[in-house]
Amino acid sequence: DGAGAEAMQAERRAMRQDLRQHYVISVAARFDAALVSDTPFVERLVHFWSNHFAVSIDKVVTVGFAGLHEFEAIRPHVLGSFTTLAWAAVTHPAMLLYLDQAQSIGPDSLLAQRVGARRAVNNRPIGLNENLAREILELHTLGVDGGYTQADVTEFARALTGITIPALAPGPARRLLGADSVPEGEVSFVPALHQPGARTILGRSYSAARDDTQARAIIGDLALHPKTARHLSFKLARHFVADDPPPALVDRLTAAWLAGRGDLTRWYQALLASPEAW
Repeated sequence: DGAGAEAMQAERRAMRQDLRQHYVISVAARFDAALVSDTPFVERLVHFWSNHFAVSIDKVVTVGFAGLHEFEAIRPHVLGSFTTLAWAAVTHPAMLLYLDQAQSIGPDSLLAQRVGARRAVNNRPIGLNENLAREILELHTLGVDGGYTQADVTEFARALTGITIPALAPGPARRLLGADSVPEGEVSFVPALHQPGARTILGRSYSAARDDTQARAIIGDLALHPKTARHLSFKLARHFVADDPPPALVDRLTAAWLAGRGDLTRWYQALLASPEAW
């Protein structure tokens, strides 16, 4: 308070340096973990999934969270189910900040009604942000040719509203969002930000909810979609076998994904049992 512009700029520079150093330490820890691991195949999978659910430190706000994204969201789930991995990856603070989900607000939400649809909060317009929804559909699950429409993107973005980082809320909205009851940096579902109503995505209906049930159900269905199975099977085969992976291998991996309902260990076993991998 009361600091001059020059002092504030110096403080910002110092903060950015601290965050970047935190990221450098995370990178070193990742490198060390890969070097000393007695399960190098699993380490390779960690790198595969971190690339799949990528966040960029070119966006300054993500620098302090990018390293944590791999250690907290990716690494614990690479031998579990894709549904669990995907939820952890896309709702981590790094991803919410990288793709602007933290500022996505339902146009008919309680907060929008309180402050007025045309007013801004903290100099940011009130409204829906579709970045995370589009990325999940286009890159993380179905793929660019996955058969979804712009209407599906918008509906999915509406379902995702409410998933945010309450501690980052501007002062006037903190009490309404219950920000003071959520630890700094933690992700929470805030009903006051959620766009109310039922959703229809890819022809499937989802009931209205006052928690994250709607978003979880959509991601769960996307995880088991045949397009997701083929998109990710192609990527895994390309990563481990060839830039132009054998179609028979992709078919086998796709079948294993669908039979195991996104069980990642079963999926990897299908890769290792395939002669093309050797």
